[in-house]
Amino acid sequence: MKLIDRITYVTFGINIAAILFYFIGLPIIVITIPDAFDKITANKGQNPYNIVMTIVSMIVFFHWIYCIWFLFKYDRYSKSIFPLFFFNALYAPIYFYRVRIKKRPLRNKINKPKQDIETEDMSITDDEFEDLTRNNVFGVIDLWASEKSQLDYQKEVPIAQVSAELFCQWEDFYNPDSSDFKQAFNKNELEILAEFDKALNETVDKTPENPPQIEEFIKTQEWIDMNKKAIEIKNKLNTVGNTQYT
Repeated sequence: MKLIDRITYVTFGINIAAILFYFIGLPIIVITIPDAFDKITANKGQNPYNIVMTIVSMIVFFHWIYCIWFLFKYDRYSKSIFPLFFFNALYAPIYFYRVRIKKRPLRNKINKPKQDIETEDMSITDDEFEDLTRNNVFGVIDLWASEKSQLDYQKEVPIAQVSAELFCQWEDFYNPDSSDFKQAFNKNELEILAEFDKALNETVDKTPENPPQIEEFIKTQEWIDMNKKAIEIKNKLNTVGNTQYT
């Protein structure tokens, strides 16, 4: 698990604890302890309680910002954008739990309907969602299989850490325990994807937590092995029935 993941899991727990304290713990304290409010407001708020609460609030704010960043980067077409903005810190742990812990499929792409077709329901259909899931998963394999694509990606997005993205994107898009994910692939495809996932996890164990820049990473044996595996997986996917793999 990467450092940022560890940090966000900690802030997730603190966010939940803060909500429980604000809405349950604090009212109970104020009701049961007569001078609790006086202690909270003592020294014009310059007291240990308010100092701790300020730090906790900053952590909660960081967690909310992370969820916003994650949504716009990986889940931009999710309906979660509305509660995440309107209820911010109250909804952030719910969103985090769904996308990072339960790993529900992300909605980062949608096919625009043809302008000459009128429809009342503009939401994404099940078929579109399955296509999105397949495109996301196959896209990561395509990226692993192409040195040129990786180098071009780095040139087009200089601030990106493409070496890390190769691992992170797979972690985000590959959700084998999700029923929605399973519906997007046939049995043979799921077995092939599991093979790729196993190889990638083995590579993770051999790779530094912060991998080198892509220009250096492609020279390592770990990258060479995964590049070969990705090409092998692409060929296998092209041979199983009705993959629609492009």
